[in-house]
Amino acid sequence: SQDDEYRWAGLEPPKVMVTTSRDPSARLRLFAKELCLLLPGARRMNRGRAELGALVAACRAAGVTDLLVLHETRGRPDGLTVSHLPHGPTAHFTLSGAVLRQEVGGLGGAPLAAPHLLLLRLDSTLGKRVGTILKHLFPVPRPDSRRVVTFANEDDVILVRWVTRGDAGTRTDLPLPQTPLTPPPHRNHVYRRRGRTVELEEVGPRFQLRPYLIRLGTLEQGDAADVEWRWHPYTATAPKRRLLSAT
Repeated sequence: SQDDEYRWAGLEPPKVMVTTSRDPSARLRLFAKELCLLLPGARRMNRGRAELGALVAACRAAGVTDLLVLHETRGRPDGLTVSHLPHGPTAHFTLSGAVLRQEVGGLGGAPLAAPHLLLLRLDSTLGKRVGTILKHLFPVPRPDSRRVVTFANEDDVILVRWVTRGDAGTRTDLPLPQTPLTPPPHRNHVYRRRGRTVELEEVGPRFQLRPYLIRLGTLEQGDAADVEWRWHPYTATAPKRRLLSAT
């Protein structure tokens, strides 16, 4: 089946490599660094002048399980490619709304423990496939992990948010979720249960993803790899249609 690429996932922690397009701006380099904070154990690699083929070959030789490539336009991060190694799949996303930790301001240290994952409204066939690709970027968490990372689908845009339990001094000036332990989808937070309510503190970074292409092969195969799913412009003519959720 199509999910056989992940049949061994969870037996060992994933080895994730994060890199950028060539000649990245300072902001894209910083965003790549902060993305490594979101993904426990992820490492950042300077792209230099390396071709995609050499990049993927080096990752395979090093036992990397997933290669992430960030793209930008005029210094604004606007794309993310996730290629699962050694055989695929490769998912392409548009990236928007990137806000770095230093741009949020007033944040504490970023916890590095493996997070629990919440995949909200990713329940269609495509949504489950995208959720599988994203969730296997993370190791299996300990039951007492203080972190939660949320991938929340809203109108086929996946809002990526980071939550973790707070300690004394947790900020209380942020809105509370309607359901305990379910973080709002627009920010990364620290949370702490207090009775039936939750106190939240933003962690960062924030960004949004929209998938537009999934290929069965790896990144360097390009157009030679079979297309599993592709977004088509005419999809926008059906505003009530939801691709990532079943309802």
